[in-house]
Amino acid sequence: FQAHFSEDRKKTFFHSSSYTANPIACAAALANVEIWRDEPVAERIAVLSARQAAGLQRFRVNPYFTDCRTTGTIAALDLRTGSAGYLAEIGPKLRAFFLERGLLVRPLGNVLYLLPPYCITSDELGGLYDAIEEAGERFGSRP
Repeated sequence: FQAHFSEDRKKTFFHSSSYTANPIACAAALANVEIWRDEPVAERIAVLSARQAAGLQRFRVNPYFTDCRTTGTIAALDLRTGSAGYLAEIGPKLRAFFLERGLLVRPLGNVLYLLPPYCITSDELGGLYDAIEEAGERFGSRP
């Protein structure tokens, strides 16, 4: 903070807050407001939330996964592996596995964190769940 603070205005760094009136960020925000105004975004979110909750049901009975959970459109589940936690060695392997399939999944160690875009289709979401199931078979451990 001290590097940006000065009573002498000639020494003040006026752009220390990158979010303040950034033209690109403002244009993106305005476009987002238009989408929320013109499209049924709230309905999409409700549908996606229900799809996430229903989609994770298949992993509740899958021996390779544990602690399946959702909150709104966010879903997470733990892959049973030899190690757990954010630093589990499986994380980079999972990231590569999903990227090879064109999927952006956030593995936090052995935890798969899913936040799909609100415009995802049922088929795309089903493909994501299929890939997760494949990852379980490839990298998971049975209890």
